[in-house]
Amino acid sequence: MLSVFHLVDYRFTFLITILTVLLFNKSLFFKVDYSLLLTFIGFFVFIGNISTLDSVKNFMEQILNSKQSTFTYSIIVSQVISNVPATMLLSGFTNSVRELLLGVNIGGLGTLIASLASVISFKLYINEFPEESNKYLKSFTFYNILGLAIIIPLIYLILFCI
Repeated sequence: MLSVFHLVDYRFTFLITILTVLLFNKSLFFKVDYSLLLTFIGFFVFIGNISTLDSVKNFMEQILNSKQSTFTYSIIVSQVISNVPATMLLSGFTNSVRELLLGVNIGGLGTLIASLASVISFKLYINEFPEESNKYLKSFTFYNILGLAIIIPLIYLILFCI
């Protein structure tokens, strides 16, 4: 938490974490899902690079020109690149913070990739029940799309009509 609030340098915290794991439980390094970690890193590098392109800046400024569009596009973008990277990407182009945060949080529903936490849960599930991965994915997608279909109109109504 001290690093999050910039009271302690993140590099120092990282070093302490590595040394602690080495000292107390080296086997944890073999349990890390490095492919998922690289996926996270890849998303953030991609977002950092793409958000500097003039064509992307112009496009984002055009589509995020209102509270409604910020809410809507934050949900849509979350479906493709996940809600945390979507937040990072869109936050630089809008002042509609409330609508952005609501949109990306709601945008965590929907596709499996909409929330990287869902990707983690899916990987854990298929490690235990590999023969049921298709069934899980179908049920997951159905209920998440249903959740989106129910919650989006309700939040839209509360935010913009009442």
